[in-house]
Formats: sequence, C-alpha cells, structure tokens
Amino acid sequence: MGSEIVTRPSEIVVSEASESFTEVSDSSRRRFTWSAVVGVVVASVPFLWILTNEWSGTFTLSRRIPFVSGFYDTQAQSIIHGHLWVPTGSLGIEGFVHDGRTYTYFGPLLSLVRIPIILVDPHSMGYLTAPSILVAWLLTGLVSSLLIWRVRILLRGDAVLGWAEAVSFGVLVATIMGGSVILYLASAPHVFDEDIAWMIPITVATLFVFLGILDRPSKGRVAAAGALVLAGALERPSPGLACIVGALLIAVWFRLGRGGAEHRRWALPMAAVGLVPLAMSNLVNWLKFGTLLSGLPLADQVWTQVNPHRRAFLAATGGKGYSLHFLPTMLWGYLQPFGLRVQPTFPFLSLPVNPPHVFGGYIIDIVYPTASVPASMPLLFLLSCLGLVVCFRPRAGRGAALMRIPLIAAAGATAVDFVLGYVAPRFLGDFLPFLVLGAAIGMVDLWRRWEHRRRGGKRAALAALVALGVFSMAANIGLALTPTSSWSQAQASDYLRTVKAVSDITGHPLARQVEHGSVLPYWAPANEVFVAGDCAGLYLASGEPVSLDPRLRLEHSTWIPVEQGPGMVNKFEVTFNIPPSRLGAGVPILTVGQDTVLVRPAGHGEVRFVLTDPLYPIAGTRVTPGLGKAYPLKVATDPFLHRVTVISGSTLLLSGVLSGAGSSVPPVVVHTQPPVASGLRAPLTVVHSPLPTPGMSVCRRLLNDR
Repeated sequence: MGSEIVTRPSEIVVSEASESFTEVSDSSRRRFTWSAVVGVVVASVPFLWILTNEWSGTFTLSRRIPFVSGFYDTQAQSIIHGHLWVPTGSLGIEGFVHDGRTYTYFGPLLSLVRIPIILVDPHSMGYLTAPSILVAWLLTGLVSSLLIWRVRILLRGDAVLGWAEAVSFGVLVATIMGGSVILYLASAPHVFDEDIAWMIPITVATLFVFLGILDRPSKGRVAAAGALVLAGALERPSPGLACIVGALLIAVWFRLGRGGAEHRRWALPMAAVGLVPLAMSNLVNWLKFGTLLSGLPLADQVWTQVNPHRRAFLAATGGKGYSLHFLPTMLWGYLQPFGLRVQPTFPFLSLPVNPPHVFGGYIIDIVYPTASVPASMPLLFLLSCLGLVVCFRPRAGRGAALMRIPLIAAAGATAVDFVLGYVAPRFLGDFLPFLVLGAAIGMVDLWRRWEHRRRGGKRAALAALVALGVFSMAANIGLALTPTSSWSQAQASDYLRTVKAVSDITGHPLARQVEHGSVLPYWAPANEVFVAGDCAGLYLASGEPVSLDPRLRLEHSTWIPVEQGPGMVNKFEVTFNIPPSRLGAGVPILTVGQDTVLVRPAGHGEVRFVLTDPLYPIAGTRVTPGLGKAYPLKVATDPFLHRVTVISGSTLLLSGVLSGAGSSVPPVVVHTQPPVASGLRAPLTVVHSPLPTPGMSVCRRLLNDR
C-alpha cells in the first residue's frame, strides 16, 4: 500500500480501518472550493464593472467597440453561407486580400460558436464580444481552480488543507481573475482582446488535462486533450502550436517508457492529439491564404498596402514580421522589473509613459507603452519563479517532474511574443497560462515548507501573499482604467470628473497634468489634459503612439475629446427617400471647410458615408438604411483634433481628417437636395437640429485650479 502511494500520489488511498481520511479529504476539498469561489467573487467586482461599464454610465453586456467587435460575427455569417471569405471592406485595414477575396486572420473557433446564436438572433451580430469575454473569464476561474487543486494533489498527496493555506489559494484565484491582464482585456470589448481572453481558459484547461494524462492516462483524458488542443489550434495559433508541441513531447515521453512500460501504448494516441490539430490548423490557412506552415502572408494585409512603415518593417524582416533581433527589446519590455507608471492622480498606477526601448535600432512594426509581467503581476511572477525551481531542480520528485512538460508547453505559448515585431499590453495574456501553472506549483510548495511553522509565521506569510495580491489587483485595475483612443466622449468626461474629485481630496495633483494653449500637441503621456484656448475644447491624452500613421497623426488620435466648444457638434436627421442603388456617384449632405461628406451606394442595399478630403479621402462603415426612416446623426467637426466624425447612435459611420482646420470652427453647410424628377422628393432629406451652447463646466473647474 505504501509503494502505491509513492507511485500514484494523485490517487486517494484509504486504508480499510480509516474512515477519517475520507472525511479529511472531503473537508480539504470543501475548504478549497469555498476559497476559490470567494476569490472569484472578489475579483468579479472590478471585472464586471470594467467589462460592462467603465465610465460609460450604464451597466450593459452589449458594450462594444464599434467596427472591431464584429469580425467573428462576420466570419460566422460567411461560414453559414459555406465559405471563409468575408465581404470586401468589412474588416477595414485588418483584412487580408488573397485571390481577390478578403479574409480575417482570426481562427474559426469563436465564429463557429457564434453560428447558433446568430441563426436564432441575427440582431445580436456585433454585440457578442462582451458576453463572450465574460464566458471566457468564468471558464478561466473554473479551469484555473481545477488546475491548482490537481497540482496540490500531485505535490502534497493527502496533506490536510488548513484554513491559512485555503485562504492563500483564494488569494491566488482572486489574483488570477482580478489581479492580472484579464482586467485589461475586459476594458475594451473588441475581437483582439476576446481572442486572447479565450486562449487563456483553453490553454489552462489543456495543461490541466496534460497533467492528468502524465499522471494516469485514460481514453477520456486523451480524448479531452485532443478536443482542447484542436480548439486552441483553431483559436489562437501561437499558444495552439505550443500545446501541439506539448502533446508531441508527452508522446515521446510515453514512447521512451518514462511513464512506465505499461503506458507505452499511449504514445501513438498522444501523437495524434498533436498532429491532427496541426493538420486542421494548416488546412484552414491553406483555404484562406494558400499557405502551409509559413504563417500569415502579412504582405496581403490591407494595413500593409496603406502604411509605408509596415512595408519597411516587412522588408527589414524578409516579409516574416518576426526576428531574433527583437529578442532583447521584448525581454526588456515584458520582463523588466519597473514596467509600471506610478502617478499622483487616480488611478495612481497605469501603463508606462513610453514604450519599451528598442535595442539595436531595428525597425519594429508597432510598440505600445506596455506594463511588464513582474511589475503588474508580481504575486504570479514570483510564485512562478519558485515553481520553476521546484520542478527543474535535481531529484524533484515524481509529482514535480510530471509538471515539466506542461510548463514547457505553457512557456512556449509566449515564445512568439519575444520575436514578434509588435509590443502591446494585451499580449501579456499569452503569459497567463504559464503564470497560473507556475504560481500554483510555487504556492503549493510554499505551504509544504511552512506546514510545521508556528502560527505567527504562517500569519506573516499569509499577510505578505495578501499584500502582493492586493497590489496586483490595484495595478491591473489601473491598467484597465488607463484611457484609450476607443473611449467615447462620455467615458472620458466621466473618468476625468472622477480624477478631478479624487485630486481635490489629495491636494490637487491634477493641476500639474493640465496644459493650456491654442494648438493641440500631437502626443502627450496618458492622463495628461489639454485646455484649448479659453475653454474652446478640453482633451484627455491616451498616450498611444500615432507617429507611424500620418492620417492618425493629423487627426491627433492620441487625444480624446472631453468637452467640445460651441459649433463643434451638430445633430442632423437624414431620411432616405429612394433605394441606395439609385444614389449614383453619391449625394452630398454637408460640407465642412474644404471637405464634403457624401452618402454613396456600397452594393447589396448598403451605403457608406464618404469624406472627400483633398489629401486623405476615406469611406466609412457599411450600413443598410430603410426607406422613409429618419436616422439621427451626430457630426463633430473639431479644429483642434483636425477631425470630422459622423456617428449614428453608438455606431461610428465615418472618421477622417479635417483639412485646413486652424483654431476656429469651420462652418457646417447643409446641402439642400434637388428632386430626382418633377414632382418627386429629393433623394435624401437632411434636417439640422441646433444644439444648446455647451457649458464647458469641467474645463472651467480645471482652469480655476491652475
């Protein structure tokens, strides 16, 4: 019986004479379950607020970022029609054009999941990203808890779980769910963050099943691994490939007899777990782009065609988009100890002011200010470092040795991030599966060491863990609250009012972050505030880089309008009196300085609002109008931003450069449409609705503090 415990530490062995062991095991399991549930509940408070509200003024799961929240829905609609290409122009600069057809680089998994929902409710298209992120978050809590419990059984067997240790596991779960990059992914519900949000539970669940297979293989576990690895391969390529490699390493491990001679037969099934998803992933790439094992054809992306810097970047990397030359930059960017900004104003912790330093002067695609793993997730990072030592030290023990391959697979999920010429905060999500597994190992080992210490020592250790967990939550709440260019004016206004209220209590530090002038700078650090003229406009900086795109630079896209002065915002109602196909080359609805906004047919009963700018003409989002229905439009013409935007409801129809703008607001001229023929109404009816003069209350209060 004793030897059985040594060779299978994950099995609960109950002697014939002892029923108390079962009671202790049940008690430990209940304590762990309660601690995990409490951890998730604690983390749900910031997560749900950030996902469903974040300064928008209302709590809703339909919160989205216009245009970039519907890519999976568009691909799902195409799959329903039996193909993978999507309508031309529906993905904007993110589309890949191959053989004259447009494709998305996102995998088909989340589109396949959407198909039943879209078939039942077609109006849900474009509004599924936030609910999807919520489901991914809940699954992350479930599979992370299961993984932590499995790690504890493998490392400590039947050791009783005391309340101090149970509380520490609750802190760990709360840190994973609310003190990690997950909060940042929830702050802007668009497909780029949704993609990573789903990668996390899929990869963590795969690691959980891998551990089960290494400990005690079975048909059910191998089948589950196959399904999860396939899901990962069809969802996000780099972590999916890491799990494929992990499955193949397990196959080799079994084939070499490391799992025992009786388990050699599992080598072939585990090889299939890796190779079948690899084949399926490459089949999808071949159907889309005609490529096998060569990654994305970045030269075919629309962004490459319109951006000279992207073309120079690809030329420097031989068209690949990645290089080992980037390794020092990425190592420093993601692993430096000081990758966090401490500021005197709310939320006190935020993204760094500047992006990571580029070592060697190489051309890199895009480098955003990005927090580092040690600075933003210190508890998970430190525990993971301990976990690595525990598993890879000599004579680690069977349980710890079994975790080596899953740790290698989890680390492999981050490999692409270290050679890719693109740095962004959301890519910290690729590190989370490794941090979850590594932190679980480290936490279990800590309590193995502390088991026989005095109560005072345990309390001090627990207090230190809680402090690190609280700091992690504060840091990631701050990162999630850092302004972004996707914020609406209402979000920026509500946020700045809160910052001002906290500043008034803490000695007015916000006054030092307010600039005043007649010309808006192209860039400023996040949370900086600019007052234009005598409160002609008030703007909040996001700190995002725009220097690589001339159009975004001219639009001052790094600034978010908080309050816009008289004449900048106008409201209209546009009624379509004839079918879109009969609008010809386009019907002008208004003129702003040198620019004219047209309504132009886009085919299939759709129209686009088009800006005829002398230097940067641009077409907006496709919409399907109804005949005789009046559509409200809000047109903002901001001379400080050099930008014109057209919004209907919550949908951004058009955003473009306002040429020739100075410090005065150019007049908006409404076009009166002539009738199509004698006795018929005009193609469009445009009605201007004057707005009251804005009070600029926030701006006035900020100036009074200077």
